[in-house]
Amino acid sequence: MVHEINSLRQLLLYAGNSSLDVCLAHNPQLKPVNRPQRKPSMDESVYRRIMDRSAQIDPRDFERLRAYALVVLCINTGTRNKEIRFANVDDLDTNNWILDIVHVKGEASYGQPRRVPVPPEARPVVTNYLLARSAWLHRRGVSSPALFPSRSPGSPYLCGNSIRKMKDLVEREIGVDFDLRQCRRTFGQRYLDRDLDIESVSVLMGHSTTRMTETFYSRRKLDTAVNRAAAVWDGTEASEE
Repeated sequence: MVHEINSLRQLLLYAGNSSLDVCLAHNPQLKPVNRPQRKPSMDESVYRRIMDRSAQIDPRDFERLRAYALVVLCINTGTRNKEIRFANVDDLDTNNWILDIVHVKGEASYGQPRRVPVPPEARPVVTNYLLARSAWLHRRGVSSPALFPSRSPGSPYLCGNSIRKMKDLVEREIGVDFDLRQCRRTFGQRYLDRDLDIESVSVLMGHSTTRMTETFYSRRKLDTAVNRAAAVWDGTEASEE
């Protein structure tokens, strides 16, 4: 209910309508008290297992290559289910290795398209997948704009359930359960762990505020914060002398 109220509020405010805020001011009990808890990101050992497996796939094994390429892209670009489903192959610039995320959450209303770099370690499996994709389409005698094309003649894009099945294939092989939201949280956490500022991480994730990023997705780890705080004082006494 909290999620639906917040979504409705954003939609109304985008249209210049503050009626929901007025309603909640007079009836605060309508909105339940929400104590959000940030769920964990993917453990680094699990991420490494996915990357190691992706490097061992036979280039002729289209189904497995497609599944791993999708999961690797989700982790390394922070895409939502809808965003990766409706990504076009032309949205991926393999010269500069930038993914244009066009069909975002809140498309045509509050959502804003964004661009996200594809890290070097993700590029080999994506490159192999793109070659396998071209061969797969050629064998079928069809073309498709979709980065992850559908077998169905009705639409070039996969349905949400097909995306989940591809993710399930990777889950079974590595022996660890995860979901696409965890992939997205891992995207933000990995950048924070590499010292990218929270404002940039928030923009890359398509959030309107850093509060959303820190509350629900990623926050700097305590050990990192302690080390950075300690580094602030390194050499202080020497400089004072």
